[in-house]
Amino acid sequence: MSLYKQLWLAIIFLLTLVFGGSFVVSSLSAKNYLEQQLFMKNTDNAAALALSLTQQEADPVLLELVLSAQFDTGHYQLIELRGPTGEILVRREDDSRPAEAPAWFTRLLPIDVEPGVAQVQKGWQQIGTLTLRSHSRFAYRELWESTQKLALVFLIAMLAAGLLGSYLLRIILRPLGDVVAQAEAIGQRRFITTPEPRTREFRQVVSAMNTLSERVKQALSQEAARLEKWQRDSHVDRVTGLLSRDTFMQGLETLLEDDDVNATGAVTLLRLVGLAELNQNYGRKAIDAVLAEIGTAVGNIVGSHSRWSASRLNGSDFALVAPRAADPRAIAEEVRDGIAEVLEARSLRSEVKLPCASTIYVHDDNITRLMTRLDGALIAADREDHGEVNVTYAGDVQMMPVREQMAYWKNVLELAFLDNKFSLDSYPVVGLNGSLLHFEAPVRLQADGEQLMAGAFLPWINRLEMSGELDKYVVDLALRLIPVREQPICINLSVGALVEPAFLLWLSDRLAGAGKAGNRLWIELPEAMAFRHLEAFKRLSARAKSFGCKVGIEHVGHQLSDLSKLHDVGLDYLKVDASFIRHIDNNPANQTLLRTLCTVGHSIGVMVIAEGVRSSEEWRQLEDLGLDGATGPGVTEMRGKGGQ
Repeated sequence: MSLYKQLWLAIIFLLTLVFGGSFVVSSLSAKNYLEQQLFMKNTDNAAALALSLTQQEADPVLLELVLSAQFDTGHYQLIELRGPTGEILVRREDDSRPAEAPAWFTRLLPIDVEPGVAQVQKGWQQIGTLTLRSHSRFAYRELWESTQKLALVFLIAMLAAGLLGSYLLRIILRPLGDVVAQAEAIGQRRFITTPEPRTREFRQVVSAMNTLSERVKQALSQEAARLEKWQRDSHVDRVTGLLSRDTFMQGLETLLEDDDVNATGAVTLLRLVGLAELNQNYGRKAIDAVLAEIGTAVGNIVGSHSRWSASRLNGSDFALVAPRAADPRAIAEEVRDGIAEVLEARSLRSEVKLPCASTIYVHDDNITRLMTRLDGALIAADREDHGEVNVTYAGDVQMMPVREQMAYWKNVLELAFLDNKFSLDSYPVVGLNGSLLHFEAPVRLQADGEQLMAGAFLPWINRLEMSGELDKYVVDLALRLIPVREQPICINLSVGALVEPAFLLWLSDRLAGAGKAGNRLWIELPEAMAFRHLEAFKRLSARAKSFGCKVGIEHVGHQLSDLSKLHDVGLDYLKVDASFIRHIDNNPANQTLLRTLCTVGHSIGVMVIAEGVRSSEEWRQLEDLGLDGATGPGVTEMRGKGGQ
């Protein structure tokens, strides 16, 4: 029961009790007073009427006429004249019940008044005894009217007190709304803080919950900093601050296997020819300082783009992978120019050659062929010695100008939307105990008689700014598929879901009309997009979760230092990028990282799921590390063998 109802019931009970007491006291007092007044009136009227009858010379007819006339005034209940021996000479009596008050009221407060008695004489001769009783209906009327007025006053007071009390209670309890909202947020794994109210009791509660939220936030910050340190120590080249070779190659291999917008991009390879001579001439310490500046310059290029990464592959070779990039020459020139500026500032540019090669990678490209292609192009660039970037391609399609490729894909995608050529695939995501968590549903495109993987067309969806339209299409497909499959389905949304203002309103309308299907819809966005548009992601998460959806982040692990920013999002799960899962059974550094990530996630009630699991050895290692679930070709294969 709400406090407002309790307040009204308390006021009604209290004022009813007060009214009852007041009614008893006032009614009894008024009753006694009216009885006294009626008795005095009876006595006075009896004496006056007896005196009037004395003037009638004891004529029986006249006596009866006078008494009848007096009775007909309606003020008397009884007028009786008895002779000296007790016989009734004249009697007039009104036996009707008073109509001025309800019967229950007259029974509750009976008015019993002694009649007035007077002697009627003629000289010294006694004519008779006159008995007179005034009618009590007038007293009942006064008593009933006063009771009604008293009840009306108490009713008005009750309404006024209830309304005033509700208003005051609303003011007093206004901070309670913030307390409830904060408690609900904490229950949804959103550890927020709110201003402390002035009410002492509420202030104590809010202070305690703010302390809890701050501790969680601090713990997340500390663990995020620790995770970032471990990641740097194990995955970063100590001299340049760029990724180590093994980490870079694992990440590149994962990108080639990805089935999303990052499945196409550019890879650049650059060599510092003459580095060994510089070490001999200037000393390793001085050249290491130059390499550190080069690493900073390349890192600045990488840091301005999501999912870009760079590495020092060996002493003199640097590599950069740029997902979603369509112009490999521009990327390579940007890297080469950045390194050249560092060498110019150190007056070393004339002593170092910077041959550079670049190529386009596509989904399911072979990493061995890709690196072989780049190595060959780099050797050719070194031989040519003209300072140009050597761009190599794997096939005729990649050699097409970007403008022609965009025109081609624009036509294909527009027709696909018109002809409903998009569909959803299905891959199981299971808990480590074998239970199904949900089905991951990447989008597919039917074009030119074949089904294209998402990695083949999503980069063009992004470049042509159709991602918002595709997000809506995918949501509709999932909401139609859930009642058919009767299983949870997870969809991937793009940056369009975050940057388009109208998307949230559209999503609310769709989920409101989807009924229970919304409870089985899982929504996830890439880590880079979630952190880049964090406030928009929070709004999307809150809106989706209000309809029962689950919200998560995929490809987690590249921005571990930002994990503390998720304390007030209310996430349901994190999916760790496949590059950290690759060969996890033989990678102690990544094992430590994932074990800590699981501890952090579980401390705020978030599931941690592995992407791209390929073998039973990886599966068993993930179970030991405490992850909650996994997906990937190995999971699908093992689930199929188990007959699930």
